[in-house]
Amino acid sequence: MLTVNYDKFGLKPGDRILDMGCGAGRHAFESFRRGGKVVALDASDTELKNVAGLFVAMGQEGETTPEGRASV
Repeated sequence: MLTVNYDKFGLKPGDRILDMGCGAGRHAFESFRRGGKVVALDASDTELKNVAGLFVAMGQEGETTPEGRASV
């Protein structure tokens, strides 16, 4: 479930996004999928490892634009 309407948010490929308290990463993933340059932070090392793995998988599967970048 997303709590941000990304169509109204105006995110464009290449925009920078800081997701503090990213948890499982649902907003970070959508930002990445739309080509955002995402930095995801969370207090939980376990959550960050899961998010990092999913970012890699999304890139490998072509689920982001070429401008998309992600780091945790």
